[in-house]
Amino acid sequence: MKARVQKATKNLSPKQMEKVFLKVAAYFSVLSEPTRLRIMYAICAGEKSVSEVVEMCSSSQANVSRHLLALHKAGILLRRKEGVTVYYSIADNATVEMCQSVCAKIAEGIH
Repeated sequence: MKARVQKATKNLSPKQMEKVFLKVAAYFSVLSEPTRLRIMYAICAGEKSVSEVVEMCSSSQANVSRHLLALHKAGILLRRKEGVTVYYSIADNATVEMCQSVCAKIAEGIH
């Protein structure tokens, strides 16, 4: 991953990098909400309907729907509709890998 990051940012000016940093901070702010992390955890094993996510997260449909929308708008989740049922899936596995890596690191210290 380090090589990929260096290639992507290697030729950017400080001003361009500042734009990158702002967008990265906004991206991380979307992931900084515990309910959104629970949703990601629920969906990372495969596509789920809104009602499945609600059940897995033990939260209200209104609350889960609000967070699903934020994750979708950020480009973290994909959404598809089949009849009246809406399904969500992971848009980018790199985000899941990053979240799993951070969760594993934090879990090491909890015993």
